[in-house]
Amino acid sequence: MGFPELRYAFLEDTWVLLAPTRGGRPHDFPKTATTATSPDTCPFEPGREHLTPPEVFALRPPGSRPNGPGWRVRVVPNKFPAVQPEGRGSPFHDDLYRAMPGVGYHEVIIDTPDHHHHAFSWSIDDWTLWLQVVQQRMQALGRDPRIRYVQVFKNHGRASGASLAHPHTQVLALPVFEGPVARRWQQMAAFYRARGRCYLCQVLEHEIHEGRRVVYENRDYLVYCPFAPRFAYEMRIVPKGHNPDVLPMDEAARITLAEALYQAFQRLHRLLGDPPFNLILHSAPPAQAGDMAAFGHGYLEILPRLGTQAGLELGTGYAVNAVPPETAAAQLRESE
Repeated sequence: MGFPELRYAFLEDTWVLLAPTRGGRPHDFPKTATTATSPDTCPFEPGREHLTPPEVFALRPPGSRPNGPGWRVRVVPNKFPAVQPEGRGSPFHDDLYRAMPGVGYHEVIIDTPDHHHHAFSWSIDDWTLWLQVVQQRMQALGRDPRIRYVQVFKNHGRASGASLAHPHTQVLALPVFEGPVARRWQQMAAFYRARGRCYLCQVLEHEIHEGRRVVYENRDYLVYCPFAPRFAYEMRIVPKGHNPDVLPMDEAARITLAEALYQAFQRLHRLLGDPPFNLILHSAPPAQAGDMAAFGHGYLEILPRLGTQAGLELGTGYAVNAVPPETAAAQLRESE
């Protein structure tokens, strides 16, 4: 088994992560369309801590033994990592190709001891706890000077790419910040240079004033369906206060973000049941947050995975969505 490597795809202006360490994942080249593991065989269940790598962080009561039962949330290195803390090889660059070792961190947050306690049944307290752990891991991994970007995402359901049914979140700390992941921030910077204002701050004002795409609003956050959604019932959660980091530092704002997440998922659940989804956080890169303070604005997105990308989407890069955001927002509002 080789070591992870990042290779630059010139025509697409992006990076491809070659990760032979992912070859042993439970759902690689599946013959069925089900998500792997039941509670009887799940490695994330309490009492089976020996089946995962040793934990790097956990919320557990005082006196609870590390790598044993009793935890509320547990963080472990991914057993099948896309990147590794210590890679091999050297950066490579010639007239045609660029490559570098896939050095970084790939962690799994085991969100809850309960195999069946998924996001659609989480309380505001559950979401607050999740945000606390996510923030701790992003800050811890971002201190490594080799790390250029930290991506947090939560996959639920087979169509989202989830290989294990137990509720979990992944944290990927990468040595590059280029291509599509950087383009969002480049777009924000270009808008700021042209208009002298933050793009998402202006979007928030417009969406609140117009109201047609708003799903939920509280003191600190707006949940809305974006004007050009790639997925049916896609939602964006954006802080009203300008901040390149989507995760708030103070407890009061963390609770209102938890309320926004709770409302979004409750409405999605009432409307669609238990759809597969991806939940993705977009925060400024650790080393560049200060540089992006003027124009950068963090946000979260909820991407229900109700269809399949085919040749049109893959060939053009254009998403095809059958549900206009105005319709989706109205239906989600009415599902309160």
